[in-house]
Amino acid sequence: MPTLRLTKRPSASADPIRFVPASDWSAVGRRGHGVQFYATDDHLIDLLARYIGTALVTCEVGFILATKKHRLALEKRLKACGLDVAVARRQGRYIAPDATSTLRKFMSHGWPDEDRFKNFIGGLIDRIAGPATGQPRRIYAFCELVAVLCAQGRADAAIRIEELWNDLARSRSFSLCCAYPMRGFTAGHAAPFVRICAQHSHVFPAMGHALGNLTA
Repeated sequence: MPTLRLTKRPSASADPIRFVPASDWSAVGRRGHGVQFYATDDHLIDLLARYIGTALVTCEVGFILATKKHRLALEKRLKACGLDVAVARRQGRYIAPDATSTLRKFMSHGWPDEDRFKNFIGGLIDRIAGPATGQPRRIYAFCELVAVLCAQGRADAAIRIEELWNDLARSRSFSLCCAYPMRGFTAGHAAPFVRICAQHSHVFPAMGHALGNLTA
């Protein structure tokens, strides 16, 4: 697999970016920021169900910012695996606001407002993590806000949100995976693709896609 030429590391404390051939989101770790590129919705839901399912089985927290279509598909898959999403939601361990509605909370004139983002997303994470005393719960977060913006032709705004997530991670602990459909990237979109990768500690390529095709 070719190595992309990166223009920026995700954060001062992050490891060098890793291109992981297998889509194992557990490789991200407790404070990592991974990105998954995917070819089909089924592939995304398979990976997301394993990721969030791990949070529910281990009594940790799944925090999902996804489209309605993907939220419903995820919950159907989790239920098929024997996990009670309704109970987890009542316990505050399954939090799944709509991606499009969430964007409205901190977007201003088409651009992410830094203070609004920190107050809203940071506030959610603080509440999800549990009480300040005792052992905080691990947060398994998934963000599709960025893919929604890219689909609207606003890659720069999506990259800014990735940066804001990295800023938030300096003061809070959470595992974060983002996801983008490969159909949104062609040879003409190599520059935003590389910039997106540069914001993450781990990059998971889509099955059957060679990253080098976009970066040649």
